[in-house]
Amino acid sequence: MDQPIEMLTSNPVYMAVAVVLAIIILLGVIKKLIKLVIVVSAILILWVAYMVYTDQDVTVDSIKRGLQSGVETVKDKASNIGEKTKKSAVEKMEEKVEENLNELLPKKE
Repeated sequence: MDQPIEMLTSNPVYMAVAVVLAIIILLGVIKKLIKLVIVVSAILILWVAYMVYTDQDVTVDSIKRGLQSGVETVKDKASNIGEKTKKSAVEKMEEKVEENLNELLPKKE
């Protein structure tokens, strides 16, 4: 672990390349976070506009309840998708193992 750090600190060209790459990565992460904030803000604004349009009560408590129910829904869907993906991966792995075993150990009649 010390060798790469020593190499970066001893050679200014490598250090400059590392700094540029770090800046690019940092800007990419910041850009994605800004997009996420803009999308969430737009959804919140549309939801408040819908609530006002339908003459429903718009309070901080109702916004909190709406956000909490949305978060719970997303968590449930994510866990369901995770379970389905895991089950599918296990099934495919079992099929592949069975195929490989059949190739390696042919059945004798």
